[in-house]
Amino acid sequence: MVRIFWLYLALVVAGLIILAWPEENDLMLIQFSDTHGPSSLDLVGILIIMFGYVPMAIEIGKRFTHLMRKLGKWITFSLIILSSIALAIIAWGLYSENDLALWLSVLMSTTTQGLLIYHAFRV
Repeated sequence: MVRIFWLYLALVVAGLIILAWPEENDLMLIQFSDTHGPSSLDLVGILIIMFGYVPMAIEIGKRFTHLMRKLGKWITFSLIILSSIALAIIAWGLYSENDLALWLSVLMSTTTQGLLIYHAFRV
């Protein structure tokens, strides 16, 4: 299980690198606002991230009872709720062009999901 985790993590990192890659033009395929929206290269990066992220999220679901035993019921539910709130704030930050809220919610989401993924894959 540890080997497959590193494959998923490599996909996420590769997608993040593609997503952060500077682009020649500001052509947005989907425009959330005047300054925010993904381009074709961004969408490729997001797709690669999803190929690594979705299997990790499925593993969290499969090992949910293990997580509750290991972390405790309160901590497990708190991490899931914080992660869900952070994902909603990311969407709101993109829509409202609030960069501070966007990056703080990305940090919160990454931290909470990272803790869940770490404990789900650690046997």
